[in-house]
Amino acid sequence: MVELSRSELKQQKYFYTIVVLFFFFILFIGFFRIQISGSERYYEMSLDNSIRQLRDNPERGVVRDINGQILVDNRPSFIVSVIPRQVTRNNLLYLAEIIQETPEYILEKIRGKYTFRPVIIKRDLDYQMVVTLEEKRLDLPGVLLEVESKRYYADGVNSPHLFGYVGEVSQMEAESRRELEPGEMIGKSGIELKYDTNLRGGRGIRFVKVDAEGRDLGVLDVDRNIKSVPGMDLYLTLDYTFQQFAESLMVDKRGAIIALDVRDGSVLTFVSKPDYDPRLLTGKISTEVWNSLQGDTSKPLYNRVIQSRYPPGSTYKLVAVIAALQEKIITPAWKSYCPGYFRLGRKTINCWNAKGHGEINLLQAIKGSCNVYFYKLGLEIGLETWADYSKKLFFGEPTGIDLPNESEGLVPTVQYFNRIYGPKGWTKGNLANLAIGQGELLTTPLQMAQLAMIIANKGVVHQPHIAGYLLDRKTNRRIDFPVHTSYVSGISDEVYDLVRTGMRMVVDGGTGWRGSVPGIEVAGKTGTAQNPHGDDHAWFIAFAPYKNPAIAIAVIIENAGGGGAVAAPIAEQCMEYYFYGKILPRYAPKKDMLSIADSLESVLQLELNLIEPIPIARPDSQ
Repeated sequence: MVELSRSELKQQKYFYTIVVLFFFFILFIGFFRIQISGSERYYEMSLDNSIRQLRDNPERGVVRDINGQILVDNRPSFIVSVIPRQVTRNNLLYLAEIIQETPEYILEKIRGKYTFRPVIIKRDLDYQMVVTLEEKRLDLPGVLLEVESKRYYADGVNSPHLFGYVGEVSQMEAESRRELEPGEMIGKSGIELKYDTNLRGGRGIRFVKVDAEGRDLGVLDVDRNIKSVPGMDLYLTLDYTFQQFAESLMVDKRGAIIALDVRDGSVLTFVSKPDYDPRLLTGKISTEVWNSLQGDTSKPLYNRVIQSRYPPGSTYKLVAVIAALQEKIITPAWKSYCPGYFRLGRKTINCWNAKGHGEINLLQAIKGSCNVYFYKLGLEIGLETWADYSKKLFFGEPTGIDLPNESEGLVPTVQYFNRIYGPKGWTKGNLANLAIGQGELLTTPLQMAQLAMIIANKGVVHQPHIAGYLLDRKTNRRIDFPVHTSYVSGISDEVYDLVRTGMRMVVDGGTGWRGSVPGIEVAGKTGTAQNPHGDDHAWFIAFAPYKNPAIAIAVIIENAGGGGAVAAPIAEQCMEYYFYGKILPRYAPKKDMLSIADSLESVLQLELNLIEPIPIARPDSQ
């Protein structure tokens, strides 16, 4: 046997000492993680064995119109959840049979979530499913039946593009927004999305005792529970009876109606057609329904008021008038001869009036919407000036309405044409087209209603908004939204007055005569926009009353033909309903129409008293 020397024994002793110390260090680190740094986590895990945390879902705030009428409410709906650590395979098979889903569907829901926290499996359980789950509750440990709120729309309420819909939080949303949990219901579009935080409220927690098999033994401690905070009620700016009337005018049509209160930017009506029944997208949205809506060629999911970009046609001639007058390129007396066509190089462009308008001045050109006059005017203005004034009037940018996914439209510039066609690839013909609202120019119906508001207010523009105020039901505290006001710089009142006069002439015997309202002076502009994909679009924009403006409106009907013949009558009926609360008899003789107007004089006076303009301090530079 070999004896170790003293030095070797000493080295061996040091080695074992280091090994022992190393293992004690590892144990110390483990104890530190369990007892100190991870104490809270492990404490929660231990509690999960005997205490269960259940969601206390808040009631979502309701949506009301300006009169307090409930438009979007809540109804109770049952959901089934499972606790992954407590549910067995046999229970999953039995649960799948009850809720009419496959076991694979449930397994996919709980994959990677081996915890004591409930995971939502299915929403909107029918009556028989609820009864069966209650009967078998003791035989299904780890399976929970809970109640949540589901959106409910009152009879006669549609307007899905306005309200939007509520849907389940996706995994991506839960990862990007830590305040959300998978399975939670949030706003996905419309005002449901824009005001989701206010409408959703605050989630609460209930603590209950459970036995070793996960059975509920009752509330642990009431004082320990965190109560949910109900969402706030949202009051809109529109009267829904007016909204319903406007929607009735668009049955079986494609297009949009948008009306604004010119005094503060409040939305008075907001119609996009075709649309869909909002009840299809409450609770759990089936794949079949969603695919059907997405695959519909009429695009019912598309919000035409703020997302569709159309050539505005002759309604945009007003922008050319403002630019030409303000830059003193022409005077109101500037005349041009219209033989019914216009030759530009080797190209001949026809006026809508094949017989021609003859020699006309500016106001006559607006009244008759003469294309030849505005072709020539566009060439006088030039692309840079035209684009500059388009942007002054807030085209080419979103209006800022309180709805998501608003389009900014398109205002072509020199840089844009050079990029698309090359410096020598575009001609004066492009500019002539832009002056009459055609070509590459694209606008939304809301932007055109905003233009009518700007002209009505002589440069004062209020940001369009649908939300009026929030009401906290718990404290009865009202939260008003501020009105954001801007001013168009560099355009004089004299220019606005001339444009307003021309618009009044359009309705008073011009192309927009079908937009006239008995007893009300209306100013407007028609438009017929060429559409490369089909028949022309019909446009009409207007404001009223002329001397004391209250309402601005834009109407577009897709593939319908002339704006004066199709869009103007729809705008007229909307304004008539707005001022009188009803539609006056059609085709009455003039003397009868005068008597109708006389009989409504008191009603009109009441309206005018209600629509006194809000005093606004305008900058001295205006």
